[in-house]
Amino acid sequence: MANPSHIAQLDQGILSWNQWREAHPDVVPDLTGADLTGRMLQGINLSGANLKGTLFTVAELEKANLDRADLSGGNLTGADLSQLTARSAIFIGVDLSYATLTFADFSNSDFTGCRFSEAILFNTVLKNAKMIGTHFRETILTGCDCSGAIFTDAHLIDVSIEGAIMPIDMPKIYRSED
Repeated sequence: MANPSHIAQLDQGILSWNQWREAHPDVVPDLTGADLTGRMLQGINLSGANLKGTLFTVAELEKANLDRADLSGGNLTGADLSQLTARSAIFIGVDLSYATLTFADFSNSDFTGCRFSEAILFNTVLKNAKMIGTHFRETILTGCDCSGAIFTDAHLIDVSIEGAIMPIDMPKIYRSED
């Protein structure tokens, strides 16, 4: 359960939140299980935060900092994650269907068991990311840097990888039958 004082701080706005984070660098924000559906959170600093089970459905997170955050079991369906950084973040079991993740940096992040149905990852950095058992369906990976990424047991159906840097051991991409 989210820390009520952290939710109250977030409710004061992004500027206030980011100033609070600067003034209290040792505090680990706990927004576990919070419903942040549709929130405008552009540029927010959620680095290192506990965001397990948090609902970010259709939330606006452009240019946010999610470095080292734990979003396991959360929902980011339809969220805008453009130009954010989420290096070494944990996304285990997260639904990222219909999300926009363009020009974002997810280096060294763990996407084990995630779902990327119809997600757009245009020019996104996924260096050394774990994509173990991850499902991609009609996903755009055009121009992505997936060097060193692990796609063990990943399911790729109708995925676009034009101009992407993919690992040598990339699994086969299947095309659905018309």
